[in-house]
This record gives sequence, C-alpha cells and structure tokens, in this order.
Amino acid sequence: MQSLIKYALVTGASGGIGREFALRLASEGWAIVLVGRNEAKLLAVKAALSGANAAASEVVVCDLSVPGAAERLHATCAGKGLAVELLVNNAGSGVFGESLESSPAGVEAMVNLNVSALTILCALFGREMKARGSGRVLNVGSFAGLNATPYFAAYAATKSYVLNYTLALRAELRGSGVVVTCLLPGYVRTDFDDNAGVKSAAYKRFSSANGLGPEEVAAVGLAALEDGKAFAIAGARNRIAAFLFGLLPRTAPPAIMKSFLDRLV
Repeated sequence: MQSLIKYALVTGASGGIGREFALRLASEGWAIVLVGRNEAKLLAVKAALSGANAAASEVVVCDLSVPGAAERLHATCAGKGLAVELLVNNAGSGVFGESLESSPAGVEAMVNLNVSALTILCALFGREMKARGSGRVLNVGSFAGLNATPYFAAYAATKSYVLNYTLALRAELRGSGVVVTCLLPGYVRTDFDDNAGVKSAAYKRFSSANGLGPEEVAAVGLAALEDGKAFAIAGARNRIAAFLFGLLPRTAPPAIMKSFLDRLV
C-alpha cells in the first residue's frame, strides 16, 4: 500500500550530491521524490535507483529559483498523496566574482533558491511532519557560510542564513519528533564552479584537488541526520580550518581568503 511507503524528497537530485542522496536513500528503502530542472537527468537518476521502494519514486520537474515554485512543489506532492517524511534541501547555486559586478538576475535567482525556497519547503513540509510527530530535514549549507567569503560574498551569506535558520528551526522543533540537521561541505567535485561562473583554471584545479567526492559528502550528511546532530562539516581539513578560523576576529578570515583567492583568480 502506498501509505506504507516512506518518501524522501531530494531537491537538486539530477546530479552531484543530490544524486548521491537519492541513490543512498533508495538503497535504504525510501521512495524518492526527485526534484530538479532537467527531466532527462532526473529520469536517468530514477532508473539508477535500487531498493525495496525505488519503483514508487517520482520525478517532479521544478525550478525552485522561480518565485512560487516551492509552494507548487508542495502542492504537487499533496496532489499525488505523497507524505514526505524526509526533506533534503540540497538544491543550491552560487555566483562568483566581484560583488559590484554581479548580475542582478543571477543574484536574485540564487537568493530565491538558496534562501526562499529552502525556507518555504521547510515550513510547508515541516508542519506536516510536526503534526505527525515524526520527520527529518537535512539542509545543505556550506563551509563558506561559516565566514564572509570575498568573490562568493552573496553565496556565502545565503549559506550563513541556511545554517542559522536550520539551528533556529531545530530549536523550535525540539521535542516534536522532527530532526533538523545542516550539512556543511567545502569543495566538492561537481559542476558547481562552472555553474557559478568561475573562469580561473587555477581555481578549478585547486577546487578539484581539495574537493571531496559527492558520495562522501552525502554519506556525512545522512550519518549526521541519523545521529541527530545539529550540523556536520564534511571533511577533516574543513573541520580543522573551521576551528582555526573560529579563533580569529571575524574580519580576519575574509581578509585571508581575499589574499588567497587573488592568487588563484
């Protein structure tokens, strides 16, 4: 019966970390609601799913950077009778470059996706979880959200929002049966740099050499959620860097990052 099937909704599921979330959750017995903009890629991920309820998985084509899209996604799930017990807010985008030269449309779309859509999905699906007395939410932030980051200024700020929003929501839902966790990856070997507009070959080489595989990042996030952690930083070097940066005045990390990035870009 469909009512016995556990549904996990994964945004940005067409590739990268989102694809790995979907594959891992399906192997654990979840049916997946695969959300993204590219139907062909989503269908390819669906075909790759394996697990007891993989066949019940659904594809929903949705551009969450468009205002109103989060509400439409929720309505679509409700219309299909899908009770989402696990929400993975993985979809996100970045804008790289000098802040004053950023495309207004690009920044607006990024904020809509990284901030507005995530917040609305947490509220709409979260209230249903709270009413049932059980559920899980995993929000994907970023190591960049721990400090102001030149050339990724607006992106880092949106990911700072994700972390702080997640921690506040977690406190509000304490005792409700709903677990809320934030995953903080650093560099990950995906298409993020290209999509963010990074042109520097040196930066891309550094990012790739120091990046984690998306499968490793997804595993860290799901383990943290299972353990009920408030947040998890993926990668030992990232955890060390976060600790060291945390010892400095808040103005120091962006100055250090600016000097470092200037040599790469």
